[in-house]
Parts: sequence; C-alpha cells; structure tokens
Amino acid sequence: MTMTFKAGIALAALTGVVGLAGTAGAADLGGMGGGSMKDGGYMAPMPQVSRGLSGPCYFRADVGYSASSDPTATWAVTENIFGGDTGDGAGGPPDGIVNADEITSNYLGNKVSNEQLENSWFGEVGAGCGTGGSRGVRGELMLGYHGKKKFDGEPIFYDPGPEVGGPVPGGPPEIYDDPAHTDITSYTLMLNFYKDLGTYRGFTPYVGAGVGAAYNIADEFYFTGNPNLLNRIRGDRDLSFAWSLMAGVGYQISDRTILDVGYRYLDLGEAGSENVDNLNFYNPRFNIDDITAHEVKVGLRYSFGSSDCCSGGEYVPMK
Repeated sequence: MTMTFKAGIALAALTGVVGLAGTAGAADLGGMGGGSMKDGGYMAPMPQVSRGLSGPCYFRADVGYSASSDPTATWAVTENIFGGDTGDGAGGPPDGIVNADEITSNYLGNKVSNEQLENSWFGEVGAGCGTGGSRGVRGELMLGYHGKKKFDGEPIFYDPGPEVGGPVPGGPPEIYDDPAHTDITSYTLMLNFYKDLGTYRGFTPYVGAGVGAAYNIADEFYFTGNPNLLNRIRGDRDLSFAWSLMAGVGYQISDRTILDVGYRYLDLGEAGSENVDNLNFYNPRFNIDDITAHEVKVGLRYSFGSSDCCSGGEYVPMK
C-alpha cells in the first residue's frame, strides 16, 4: 500500500467526520427560528446558557490490546552461480580453483513468506476539546506507546555460493530453513477527530478518524537454521505516516468523568533494518511494511475548566 493511497483513505475518513459535523451544525441553525420579521413571522429569543461544572476540554488516558495483522516483508537475496571450471582462463585444463570469470551473480528475489507479527498491549495519554451539545464534535492530540511485538518471516533461501579462490563446488548447496526474526516497538502521535452521535440513557456512541506519525523501532534482525546467516543485521528507526479509524461509546459516570470503550483500526507504516550487520558487512535492507492492527481499548476522559458557549450546556429560554 503506497503512502498516497494511505493518505487518501485517512483524508476520506476525516472528510466524513467533518461532513457529519457540518450536517449537525446546519440542523441546529435551521431550528433556531420560526420565520423572519419581514414575512410576518417572529424571531426566536437568543438562548441563555446554563453553565455547568464540566468544561468542554478534557484529559484522557487509555489502555488496550492490539491484535496485529500479518505484515508484508521483503529482503533481497542473491547468490553466486558457478559456470564451470575453465582453468586459468588461458585455455588450460581445469585447475580445481574458482576463478572470477567462472562466477555470475544471480538475483533470486525479495519475497518473504509466512510473515507473522505478535499482538501487544498499548497505552495512550493526551487531551482534547469539543463543542458538545447536538454538534458533538471533538478533537484531541494523543501520545501512545505500543509494546514490543515479535516478527517472524521466511525469506528466500540464501547460500553465498562459491567464492573466488576457493575450491570448485562438488554439487548443489544443501537447503536449510532460514527464518528471520526481530522485535518492533512503536510510539505514536495522533490527531483525532470524533463525531458524537447523540446520548441515549447516558451512553454516547461516536465515530472518528485520526492522522499522525509513528516512530517504529526495530531490534536486530537475526536468522535461525541457516549456517550461512550467522551475523545479525542492525535494526533501524523509521518515522512513518500513521492513520486510524475509530468507533466506540462513552458513558457519563460522574459530572466530569466519562468512561470510554472503543475499537480502532490503526496503520503504523513500516519498520526495517539498516544495511550493516554486527561485523560491519553490507546487507540488503530488511523491510516490514503495512504494520496494522485491530485494537480494543478502554479509558477515561476527565473534563476540566468551566463550561462556556461551546460546551453544549443546557439551553434555557429568555424570560
């Protein structure tokens, strides 16, 4: 999935949330008056706002469980192919030594199969503000930590093949399993927007979307089962575009506190390795793309400050 396609999905989701908010706002404006002075109608009196204790802004803290989807991974593999013993290159008899002109490099591909990414716990803290009332539009900024997740995958079998100056190979190489492993930890900074859909017996369902950044940290990449892959490739740190779609419900448990239970689809972008291993030899970059998850979370929103005209307080007609 390209960056442009991801950004398009996130933008479409945000546009939907803003569109819901605009529709609600238009409905509010349409219901404020019963006609104009010109056509003999009347103008409704301006409402007074009953100012409650809770303000329109809040602190928030969530914890949750992230069920990772299988990502897409790539790692380029090449091998040396022995073309036959031609001697010293001057037309002489075979000399039993691999010469440079007897080797060609063959690219096998970069596909990694059987990719798996473990599930993990996560936590987030942040703050937000909303209009409340029938508009029910909220925005918030959240900082998150997503715990270490183990990655496993099987790249194409790697064998370096014959080396210049070495003995002529006696047969095809032995095939081994060579699964790759690493661990990924992520930090996120997300700007989220929500549309509350109305309150029913204290429950307020909502939908939302978010965009932001993910800082993905990969540990060393190592291989098991292949004696040709003993070195460990250094892990890299990647800053990626992140986006999310949310739905959930809030329940007012006190004047200032809302219990929030929700679902989120989260795309964290990509992670990968550097091009150097622990012995300073060059390696192709091991890339893990489309790090996504289905998440469930529970948290609290605690309102602060005093209500004002934007907080959605109770409207009382003027006497």
